[in-house]
Parts: sequence; structure tokens; C-alpha cells
Amino acid sequence: MSENPGDPVFATTLDNGLRVLIREVHVAPVVSFAVWYRVGSRNESVGITGISHLLEHMMFKGTPRFGKGEIARTLQRIGASFNAGTSLDYTCYYETLKVDHLDLAMDIESDRMRHAAIPEEEHRLEMTVVRSELERNEDNPHRALYQETFATAFQAHPYHWPTIGWRSDVESIRTEQIRDYYRTHYVPNNAIVVVVGDVDRKRVLDRVRHWFDPIPRGEAPPPLTTTEPPQRGERRFRLRKPGDTRIVLTAWKNPALTHPDAHALDVLGLILGHGRTSRLHQRLVEGGMATEADASNETAIDPFLFVALATVAPGRTLQEVEAAILEETERLRREPVTESELRRAKKQVEAGFLYAKDSIQNLSQQLGYYETASTWRYIEEYPRRVRAVTAEDVQRVAREYIVEDARTVGWYDPPENGDAGGAAS
Repeated sequence: MSENPGDPVFATTLDNGLRVLIREVHVAPVVSFAVWYRVGSRNESVGITGISHLLEHMMFKGTPRFGKGEIARTLQRIGASFNAGTSLDYTCYYETLKVDHLDLAMDIESDRMRHAAIPEEEHRLEMTVVRSELERNEDNPHRALYQETFATAFQAHPYHWPTIGWRSDVESIRTEQIRDYYRTHYVPNNAIVVVVGDVDRKRVLDRVRHWFDPIPRGEAPPPLTTTEPPQRGERRFRLRKPGDTRIVLTAWKNPALTHPDAHALDVLGLILGHGRTSRLHQRLVEGGMATEADASNETAIDPFLFVALATVAPGRTLQEVEAAILEETERLRREPVTESELRRAKKQVEAGFLYAKDSIQNLSQQLGYYETASTWRYIEEYPRRVRAVTAEDVQRVAREYIVEDARTVGWYDPPENGDAGGAAS
């Protein structure tokens, strides 16, 4: 039974611990079905970094009932949109299809929750694809810079490594380790089923029970007990890789998604670096110092990072772009934002949040993500909390979090630029 019959989302938990969210949206005969597992790179450890992402790939290798490649072929035949993704805090599998085929999606996902085939030979073959992804990450200046930033900003917490993992770990993971990881984390009591679309919630719940009730509850996966110790001073690095792009990235430790200050930091991020009216765009891009500039409050289950970055324009230096970013963040600490800036940013935050619900697939993704990280009710509470943010709140969180001792600064400075940008010190 739903926790609150008046809620727009029907939410319940099966006897085996599987969490179920159902949202009726009667606009077209379409449904989005997703299974979210509370496992991502934050659940990994040294030696097996990247295993969550590697397992995601292996989940498409079939089951005893659905042979190799058959899951994809079956879904393609009926015109379904489907994919999967691994992040810091979760792994998600979804299908968006005609409502008449919903049972097929449930059949596939319940089968591979319990009976995924993870053959050693397929693991070996799939490494070609994973190596290609690793190389793309290494060759992309922004991704490489973010990866180095995480590794520098976090010393103890698993956010230290990239979701795709360290190459040496990924190359060394054994097939049996993937199978053990699957058996540990892919259990109903560590999963959330999300159904959004042209459905009847009572009938859908009956079908979810039909397909998933027989799967037994597993042992609770081991909890993450590591917390990142307080940062006691600025950290800084310079990444020297080939290319013609120079980037400055500044990051500060922020609170977790569920912290009350997250809303004010979201607003702060928009005022500082989102869109043409933002301060960084006006100062750096309009001022000819950078070709692009951005800032955002990046949240996760555990404290993560508030990030501001800029791509340096030809003829300008890394030092002056960094100095301008820090001057703008200091101004946010020193002076309250204007009412027009605040009003515009709050509208942008709320509009962006609401825009993410403009399709059943996007709404399904929102529900699944927030239920994984906290609770689906975050979607209902978020606009109200953003509207309550004041100029004083923005200045307060800037003073509390955007501070030197919690700052990590990274430069992407290709060696062919010589020392034109100066040394990071």
C-alpha cells in the first residue's frame, strides 16, 4: 500500500526489500520502466575501481533465458528506447516503450537482477569497448581535468577515483570479482523500480510483484564508512597533456545533496556562472579573457564539489583567468547579490528543475535519482526551498563554503604552450 494515498507518486516496499515508485502520466500510451541500484563508484575500493561500470557493461551479455545480444535485439524490435548508466552513487537500467510491452521490460530486468550471465570470454571481449572509453576520457581535456580534480580534492573518500576507474584496476579485475560484486549489490533490497507513464498503479504493482517478488532478499551490501577529513588548505595542480586548450578549474568542498544549504549554493552557482547574464560570463567571456565560463553546485549523496571553470582565450594567461574567477567569488562573499540577480537565478533553478520533468523518461530519471540519493519527495520540496532562498543566504553560503582552505585549483596547460601561462605554485 502507498505510504500516502494522496501523493502523486505511489510508493511502497515489497517484502523482499525492493522499493517501488509508480507515477501515472496519461498523455500517451507510453511508459518508462527503470531499475536503479544503490551502487556506484562510491561503493568501490582500491584495486577494483571501475567495477560498477564494468558490471553495467556485462549486464547486457544476457541471461540463460536471454542469450548474448538478445536483450538489445528484443528491445530494438519493438522500438524501445533503452540504456544504462553508472555514476558516483548509482547504476541505472531503463526502457521507454509502448505500454503494451511493459511486461517485457519487467521480465528482462527481473531476470538479469538474478540470473545475469557474466562469462569470462565476454568479459575479455568487452574490455576492448571499456579501453576505448578510458582512452576517450584521457584524451578529453575537460574530463581529464575533472578526473585530476577529484583525485586531488578527495584523499580518503571513494569520490577520489573516476567512475570509469583507474586503468590499472580495470585491466586487472577478474571475472569472478565482477560476479561477486553482482551477487553483493544486485539484490532487491538494494534496488528501486520506477514506473512512469500511461499505467494504472494498482495493476502495475501487481505486475511488479509477479516479476520481482520471487527474487529473495539478499544480505545488506556493506555500507560506506569512510568520510573525507576536513581540508586544511588550498590544493593545486597543473595537468600537462598535449592539446591546444587551456582551462582553469576551481573547486570547493560543498555539503551533501540533502543539506539545507544545497539550495542556496544552487542559486549561487547560477549567479556566478550560468548563462550570458552570469558574472563569470560577463567578466571573462564578454571581457575577452575566456571563450567559455561556467559554475555549478555539483551535489551527491556525500559532500562533493562546487565548481567554477573557464577556457582561456588565445593571448590571455591562466593566471589572469584564475585571478578573475577568485575575484568574482570573493565579491560574492563580500557583497550581497542584487535582487534582480537573485530573482533571475531562482527562476532559472526552478525552471531547470521543472523542465527535467517534461517527459516521462526525464521524470522517471528524476524520481529514481532522488529516491536513490535521498527520497523522491525532494522533487516536491525543491521548488519551495529555492523560492525561500534570500540574498543573505547566498552570501552566507559563499562565506562558509567558498573559502581558500577548502579550495582545489587545477590548470590544464598543454606543454606546447611552454610557460606562457606561468607555473602553478
